Amino acid sequence: MYLRICESPYLYDSDKQEVIYSNDNDHTYLENSSCIVIDKYICLFDSDYRIVDEAWQYFQNRLLVKRHTFNSLIAKGRDLKLFYDFLDEYRLRYKKIKHKHINDFIAWLMLPDKDDSLMQLKTTSKRTAKTVNRILSSVQDFYNFHESVNELSNPFKFASETIKYPTRQNKSFYAHTQSGLVQKSIFKVKEFNNGVRVLTKEQYDMILENCTMQRDKLLFKLLMLTGMRIGEALSLEIHSIGVLDSQFNVQTLNMTPNNEDNYKGNRYRQQKGGVRDLFIPSSLMDDMNKYYESKWLKIYEEKEMLHEYFFISEAQNKGEPLSYQTVWNRCNVISKKVGFKFTPHDFRHTFATYLARNKVGIDKLKKLLGHTHIASTDIYIQIANQEDIMNELIPFYEGYGL
Repeated sequence: MYLRICESPYLYDSDKQEVIYSNDNDHTYLENSSCIVIDKYICLFDSDYRIVDEAWQYFQNRLLVKRHTFNSLIAKGRDLKLFYDFLDEYRLRYKKIKHKHINDFIAWLMLPDKDDSLMQLKTTSKRTAKTVNRILSSVQDFYNFHESVNELSNPFKFASETIKYPTRQNKSFYAHTQSGLVQKSIFKVKEFNNGVRVLTKEQYDMILENCTMQRDKLLFKLLMLTGMRIGEALSLEIHSIGVLDSQFNVQTLNMTPNNEDNYKGNRYRQQKGGVRDLFIPSSLMDDMNKYYESKWLKIYEEKEMLHEYFFISEAQNKGEPLSYQTVWNRCNVISKKVGFKFTPHDFRHTFATYLARNKVGIDKLKKLLGHTHIASTDIYIQIANQEDIMNELIPFYEGYGL
C-alpha cells in the first residue's frame, strides 16, 4: 500500500479513477465533465498503484464535508494505510471484516519489530497503547462513514459492553438522574498508567514478614506466584488442590466451575475470565496441603461448613468464605506496618510484568493471565521495559521453578 499526500492542485477523473496532474495555467482536462479539481488531497494506492476508492471517498468526505484539518487527515491516512497493510498481508477484504479481525489487527499492531540483533528479553510492542488506540479510532471512523453512506456492515458497531459505573460514597447532586450504566469499548487498549504498582522483592518479603496469619501469607504467595485474580483465589475450592507430584517443580491447579461463585451475593468471588487451569510451584502446593490438614479441617469439623472454599475466616464469622473486604482490610493493616500501600491486584501486576519481561509472547501471555481480549495484555509489555526491578524478580521467580 502507498499513501500519497499532496497540497498542489490536482484533477481527479472519477470515470477512470485516476489522479491527473494539473497546474494553475493548465485547464485542458476541465473539458471532461468527469474531472474534479482537487486543491489538496490524500490518496491511498494499492500494490498495483490503483486508487483505493473507498479510502478516497472517506478522505474527501472528511476533508470537504466534515472540514477536518488537513494535518488531522494526514494522520488518519497513515493509520488507514496500516489497516490496509494488515488486510493485504492476511488477504482480507475491508467489506468482510468482523470483530475477531479487529482483535487480530490490534495484535498485529503490537507485534515487536523483527530485529535478530536484539535480545528477545528486550523486545516489546513497536507502538504504545496510546498510538494503537488512535489508529483504532481512525479505522472506526472509516467504517462509521461507510456504514452511514454505503450501508456497510460495521465491525465496530457493537464493539462496546455495558458496565455499571462504580458507585461513590459522596454522590453528586445529579446522581439520581443517571442510570449508572456506561458504554466501554472492548477494543480500547489499556494505556500505561503510572498508578499500576509492581512490587519489588524487598517489598514482597516485608509483606510476608508482617503477616500474622498463615492464611494471609498463603494467599499473598498464591497471588504472587500464579498471577491469579483475587476473585479466582477466593473461589478456590479444596478439591482443586491435587496430590503433589514430587517429580515436578510446578504443579497444575485445576480451577472448577462451582455453583457457589456468588455465595451470599458476593460478586468478588468469581472467575472473571472463565474457568482456567493455573500453574503453581510445588513448594507452595505443599504448604497449602499442610495448612489444609493442620487448620482448615479443624474449622471444617468445628463449624460443620456447607462449602469447600479454601480461604475462610478464622476469627469473626469463623468458617465463612473469606470476603474481598476482609482481604482489603488486611492489606491496609499490613500497609501501615511496612510503610507503603499495596492491593491484592499488585501481586498479579508483578507476576504479569515478570512474564512480559521474561521472553513470553503476547498471545501466550494473554492465555496465562486469562484475558478475554488481547488489548488488556499490552500494558504489561509496556511496564516490563520500564521497570528495572525485574532484574531482581526474575531470579526470584526462577527460584520457584517458574
